[in-house]
Amino acid sequence: KKINIEMLNPFGAPILHGSLPEDLTESLEDICNKVLDEKITPWNKNLVGRIDDEWKVPDLFYRDHKVDVLLDSLFRKYVETYYIHARKIFNLEKRKPDEDVYKKDFKINIHRGDGWVNSMSDGEFNPLHHHSNCDLSSIFYINDYQGDEPRLVEGSKQNQENKGGQTEFIIGSYPNGAVPQMIQGKRIFSQGFPLMTHFPVTPKRGDFFIFPHWLLHTVYPFVGKDRRLSFSINYRYQIDLTHDSILNDYSGENP
Repeated sequence: KKINIEMLNPFGAPILHGSLPEDLTESLEDICNKVLDEKITPWNKNLVGRIDDEWKVPDLFYRDHKVDVLLDSLFRKYVETYYIHARKIFNLEKRKPDEDVYKKDFKINIHRGDGWVNSMSDGEFNPLHHHSNCDLSSIFYINDYQGDEPRLVEGSKQNQENKGGQTEFIIGSYPNGAVPQMIQGKRIFSQGFPLMTHFPVTPKRGDFFIFPHWLLHTVYPFVGKDRRLSFSINYRYQIDLTHDSILNDYSGENP
């Protein structure tokens, strides 16, 4: 089935965003429920999250629930989309015909890594972190639970947004937001084009994000009796540039 995807570049780090159809979301949900029922390999000792219910997904589960090809294809699409974009930049020096940029004269090798289920309860959270021993990571939202009531900081403004259960991606330390930078009454003040350094994501069932392993992100705690359910998996990749016509000036002739 066709899955709508888009590459986001909010601050340099490319993030692939998409939404799975319901049947594929249900397949991932079945995996999560089976992992939580069987509780074979606890995974919270390998993660920074303050979450009790984090469990590794056995490799056979992906094939048994027919999502192995799906996951591989999504991560391969990320690498392909990013690399073709990079070829456009490289070609500003080479100045080869535009059609050469889109040639599939490179080979992408994908290697699936560890995957795990996050089942968060009241007050649990993931502190700011990145992922190690991989090239790419991901978040797949199995439900969109944010708690039973807004989680507000005591003494804060009444109109404070509820960040319970949200994921926030962060790449810098100067949070000057998005355009427009500052609004006071009807006047807009500018200090040059603002740089977006972070943005929050509200969980939505079926939505997923694939991103570089070094991209910092966090998950905020919520207040409620149910559980926020998500699935994450890491990948490695290599790009074989042997026949790449942009980087190697490959002519098709043997030396």
